[in-house]
Amino acid sequence: MASPPHLRGGIDIRTFPYPVVVISKCLGFEHCRYDGQMVYCDIIDKILPLTEVITVCPECEIELGIPRDPIRLVDGRTMKLIQPSTGRDITEKMQFFVKDFLDHLPEVDGFILKSKSPSCGSRTAKVFASPDTQEPLHRHGSGFLAKEATDRFPNLPSIDETALMDPETREQFLTRLFMQADLRMHHSSIQELMDFQARNKLLLMAYDQCKVKTLGRILADHKNRTFDENMAVYVNTLQEMIKEKPSRANTTNAFMHAFGYFSKDLGSDKKQYLLNCMEAYRKGDLNIQELRKAIRPWILEFRVDYLADQTLFYPYPENLDHLDPE
Repeated sequence: MASPPHLRGGIDIRTFPYPVVVISKCLGFEHCRYDGQMVYCDIIDKILPLTEVITVCPECEIELGIPRDPIRLVDGRTMKLIQPSTGRDITEKMQFFVKDFLDHLPEVDGFILKSKSPSCGSRTAKVFASPDTQEPLHRHGSGFLAKEATDRFPNLPSIDETALMDPETREQFLTRLFMQADLRMHHSSIQELMDFQARNKLLLMAYDQCKVKTLGRILADHKNRTFDENMAVYVNTLQEMIKEKPSRANTTNAFMHAFGYFSKDLGSDKKQYLLNCMEAYRKGDLNIQELRKAIRPWILEFRVDYLADQTLFYPYPENLDHLDPE
C-alpha cells in the first residue's frame, strides 16, 4: 500500500509506502499493562495514519491476565522469566509464544516496542539475580520478544517509545523505516532495484558515498548472479550501511551535490543564504528538518523533477517532520 501521488508547484512529489510496523499493544492500543493501564504516546499516535500496524502483548497472549502480578527477568545460568508472587516460571511458555508469533509474522519493516518491559524492552529491562531479590543487577537486558526479534531481524529498524522522544534518533528510525518499506514494495526485478537506487542515491550518499558505488556495482553486475543472489547481496549491503546515523559532514556534502542542480539559477543573496544554511547544519546549529525546509521550495521553483523524487528531501511524509510531543 502506498500514499497517493500529489503535485506541488506543478511537479510530482514522491509517494510513500505504508510501513508495516509491530508495536507493543500497551502503547496506546489497549489497557494491557500489568497494572491495567495503557501508555499513551503522542508521537506514535501521529505516525499511525501513515503505517500498517501489527500490535502485540506477549503477557496477554500467554494468558497472564489484566491486571497481573509483575514478572521479571532472572539471570541464572540462563535467562528466565519468573513471576515472583507465585513462583511461576513462564520462560518456556513465553519462548513458545515468541517463536510462534515471529514464525507467522508477515514481512514487516520495523518495530516500536515498550521500553523496560520483560517481554518487549530492548536492552532496557531490569535484570534480577533471583526471583526474591529487591534490587536489580547493575545492568539491563532485553525482553524475550525484543531479543528474538533483534536476532531474527538484525537489520530492521527498532525503537522504543522513550527513544522516539529524541529528535535525531527518531529521524534515523523514520528514515530507515520508510526506506525499508520502499524496498519491500519495489524489489521484484532488477529494474525496480535500479529505480530504488536512483531515488535514494543522494540520501545514501549521506551515509557512505563509497558504499553507494558498491551498491551500484552490485546492480551493474546482475548478469553474473541469479536475481535472488543479487537481491540478497544488495539488501544486506544496504541494510548494514544505513544502520549507523549519517554524519553531518556527509549529509552536507549530499545537499551540496543537490544544490548544484539549481544554484546557477539563484541570485547571489539566495545562493549565499542556502550556503549559510548548509554550513549551519554542518556545524550543528540547524537540524535536518530545517535544512530540508530551506531547500525544498527551490526544487519546486525551478521544477527540478530529479530532486523532487529524491529521498534526501522527502525521506518520509512531510507531516512527520515535526513530531515533538504535545
